[in-house]
Amino acid sequence: MRLARGLIIVASLAVSVTFFFSSLNVVVLVKAEALGWQVDVYTQKQPNSGVGPGQPSDAFAADDLVLLYANVTYNGAGVHHIHVSFLVNGPPNPVDNITFSLTAFSDDNGVAQVQFRINSLGENVKIVSFGTWNVTADTDEGSDYLTFKVGWIVEITFLDLNGGIDPPQGGRLGVELSLSNLAMVAQNATLHILMYDSSDILIGSIHLENMTVDVGETNFCTVFDIPLSARPGIGSVDASVYTPSGVPFSPGKSGPFEISLFGDLNGNGKVNMADIAIVAAAFPSYPGHSRWNPVADVNKDHIINLRDIALIAQRFGKT
Repeated sequence: MRLARGLIIVASLAVSVTFFFSSLNVVVLVKAEALGWQVDVYTQKQPNSGVGPGQPSDAFAADDLVLLYANVTYNGAGVHHIHVSFLVNGPPNPVDNITFSLTAFSDDNGVAQVQFRINSLGENVKIVSFGTWNVTADTDEGSDYLTFKVGWIVEITFLDLNGGIDPPQGGRLGVELSLSNLAMVAQNATLHILMYDSSDILIGSIHLENMTVDVGETNFCTVFDIPLSARPGIGSVDASVYTPSGVPFSPGKSGPFEISLFGDLNGNGKVNMADIAIVAAAFPSYPGHSRWNPVADVNKDHIINLRDIALIAQRFGKT
């Protein structure tokens, strides 16, 4: 049997075979890609499953189930009951290299199937599982390989709060973040951003559903209004991203910021005559004026006048 298959393989190596029948004047062309044994390994990921010789599959996340298929054909037709060995190698790492094999027989359509789950357990999941995986499907007649990446499909990689400027009660906080998409196609995601004051009381939130995260990196920015009721001190912003079904894509990110006391212009933790004196020293002025002091522009209307003094007077004595 193997000898017969070997003869068939040798015969199929020709690019084309042309038969000339002089009496009938007929020319028959047989293409090389339609001849002989072929093995094609791929996954369940669509539309980038890895179909085709050596083609990569789309990415998987931790704890994902990976379905591996091997299509075994002869002259383009599926061949049943062919033994297929799948060799799986995880990314090299200093903790525990993952290597294992699975076997299956092709069905009536010539397709063999196995499955395994990406390990998500333990504190070393990123070191052990994240990176490029390699799969080889072997038969006696031929083989094929594919690669795929494992990681957080969508991840918040960067979070910045207002460039380091601490807003007061009644002020505004700018939030900038970056999201990365490991997959080969854009992903739909839900983005949650929550803002808390120093007492861990929720003082602001943003929920964006059906957000498109392009392949590679997507940047997002927004601005929160900080209520006057927010407690001064160290607050925080928590950002997280979810699948459309509500499952976290990846661990979220959190960042601290300081809420200063409204009207406390000199940062001594209380609103008193020293703060009114700061406004008085800049009164009246506007940007470009010799006495202009942006700190004294309490309501941020780009002019220092009685309204700024009145706002401080309303908070006079607060600590």
